[in-house]
Amino acid sequence: MPKTIPFSDVELLRESLIELDRARGHERSVRLEAESLLRGLRILNEARDTRELFDNLAGILRHLVPFEDAFMIAREGRGGMRVVRSTARQFLGVKWAPQGVLERVFKGETVAMFDTHAAPEWRHLPPAVRAAARSAVMTPIRSVALQAAMVFVHPSPAFFSPAQIHLFKRFGPLIDQALSSISVRERLERECGLAQAATREKLKEIEERRKAEAELQRVGDLMRSAIGFSPIYLWQLDERNRYSFIEGCQKVLGYEPKDLIGSSVPAYFDDPDDANRDPWLENMARQQPFENVVVRRRKKDGGYIWASVSGSPVHDESGRFRGYRGITMDVTEATGAKLKLEQMALHDALTGLANRRKFLDRFEEAAARLSRYGQPVSLLALDIDNFKRVNDGYGHPVGDEVLVEVARVLERGVRRTDLAARFGGEEFMILLPDSDPAGAEEAAEKLRRAVAARAIAVDCEGRTEILSVTVSIGVATMTKDAPLSFDDLVERADQALYAAKLSGRDRVCVANGS
Repeated sequence: MPKTIPFSDVELLRESLIELDRARGHERSVRLEAESLLRGLRILNEARDTRELFDNLAGILRHLVPFEDAFMIAREGRGGMRVVRSTARQFLGVKWAPQGVLERVFKGETVAMFDTHAAPEWRHLPPAVRAAARSAVMTPIRSVALQAAMVFVHPSPAFFSPAQIHLFKRFGPLIDQALSSISVRERLERECGLAQAATREKLKEIEERRKAEAELQRVGDLMRSAIGFSPIYLWQLDERNRYSFIEGCQKVLGYEPKDLIGSSVPAYFDDPDDANRDPWLENMARQQPFENVVVRRRKKDGGYIWASVSGSPVHDESGRFRGYRGITMDVTEATGAKLKLEQMALHDALTGLANRRKFLDRFEEAAARLSRYGQPVSLLALDIDNFKRVNDGYGHPVGDEVLVEVARVLERGVRRTDLAARFGGEEFMILLPDSDPAGAEEAAEKLRRAVAARAIAVDCEGRTEILSVTVSIGVATMTKDAPLSFDDLVERADQALYAAKLSGRDRVCVANGS
């Protein structure tokens, strides 16, 4: 007789799904994506040959992503490739070079091309084909029966969104599975038949119990499907914050459940340098619920992911605290995109140093500390001497290399609490919190000497030349007794910089009154 699910496990599944439903946004999208993938898997598995598989796939995805056309590229004899299936006649039979992007796809990588006109392997294609396929997403089909690539295209450049590209990628394993799904389906049908027979036998004993178990079985299947197709895992902790249950962690972190059961949360795979880690653990120590806390988690292979963690305390019937139950989702892609946007918004594109906006934000923080604690704030205005000669004599590309090298010297030569920024052209600013005039002048001299000692190797028309440059630096300081606005402090530093230039360059001048 088939083994029935213990009621305690069923109750755990039911409570875990309730926790899943409480999470905002992320969990809802996970369910929708899982349902789409499950629906796609069911339809794809009904295909009897490659042609029907292609038609089913194009039909499924057309309801989800507004692509214009789709086609399948397969290997021929002697390593050639050509289009063997297509939703549009103009693509059929088109030959493809087995190199570049397509070779990457055949090795298992999903590739999105925002403008195919920039790709060399697309230039040999007929003009009508190129015009109809400015944007393309290419996803691999890798199975014993077939090695091919599915290509989804649109005539507009940069048409597909990251979410749509992600959806195409998620369908890749479904296509592979569909090619060998007949035996799997037969086995599942046999197992389902046995489970249904056992369920009918149990229903004869307790009708109400049957309804409850059937519903919980459906919920459990949905939960396992969501975990299987999505980057999430469920967990439960005891009252000492040790894992007592975990499901789905192998896919996200690489750990088997047995690796983690009995271990504490911070001991196994949390990043001690993550700024969000301690507030999160303090919240758990107060036995408070938390939602969508983004922290870094260490994987078994030593790498890290960004994870969104939600959980709530668990109490027994007497109200005694028994631990936590929650869900963790891999949000590395979304968090990485957010951090990249923040980097672009707050940093100079050429040198990577802070831009004016970030510099002003940090100045305001330093000014607030000055007002509260009386700690002085200094500013260095730095300019590369005779930089126009570099641009005029060697060209702007070499000038850019010099700017980057000087930026590296500045960034490495300041304290962790300081901030170096590029304000434009060859002008740099350095913020020195908690620095009096003497300390600021000493720091400026250190930077001046470091830049002068730097040998900069540049490419000049195929040959390498070694350049050296010097800088002039103006120093200005404000104190609690003589506070200044940002613009006034910059102006004083600029005046000192101008004095350094007039005094012969390659020197440091301190503003009067600093």
